[in-house]
Amino acid sequence: MMGERVTVFCGIDWAERHHDVALVDGAGELLAKRRISDDAAGYRMLLELLAEHGDSPESPIPVAIETSRGLLVAALRTGSRKVFAINPLAASRYRDRHGVSRKKSDPGD
Repeated sequence: MMGERVTVFCGIDWAERHHDVALVDGAGELLAKRRISDDAAGYRMLLELLAEHGDSPESPIPVAIETSRGLLVAALRTGSRKVFAINPLAASRYRDRHGVSRKKSDPGD
């Protein structure tokens, strides 16, 4: 339907030098994925990707990330965006309970 907004969520697999970003809809379908660098250029790429999927100051896309600290988290927390810090061990435990394979995978996180 025209005018109907799709609910979008962002998940970020955090690493020291880069971050893997995935955008999914309310049903968990992958809308986009991208690897960004851990610097201002990477943050700009993230904001552009979010904007392409309806992110705005009035309706920011919520973000879940595997850390609670660092410049990326601080930048994401400016404004009214909801940022959820996810403990990597919690993701691992969820995968162990609900996954067929017990093997770690960044896309699965």
